[in-house]
Amino acid sequence: MFCPYQISEDGIEMQFATNHIGHFLLTNLLLDTMNRTAKETGIEGRIVNLSSIAHQYTYKGGIRFQKINDKARYVLII
Repeated sequence: MFCPYQISEDGIEMQFATNHIGHFLLTNLLLDTMNRTAKETGIEGRIVNLSSIAHQYTYKGGIRFQKINDKARYVLII
């Protein structure tokens, strides 16, 4: 949390890419395997994404998708 501003290889602000896009991608990559395993074994698994109390330090209006890579807006909001 509160890491320096960086852009990923994909052109997305690094903290957003790590904390949101990465979890979304991992979940989607696991779904086919989990569905197949549930059919074969009869045992359903689950994917659990965890977060921290850091959500209290976000912008009041939520994620600013239209300005996700705006370095000028990359400030600590407390």
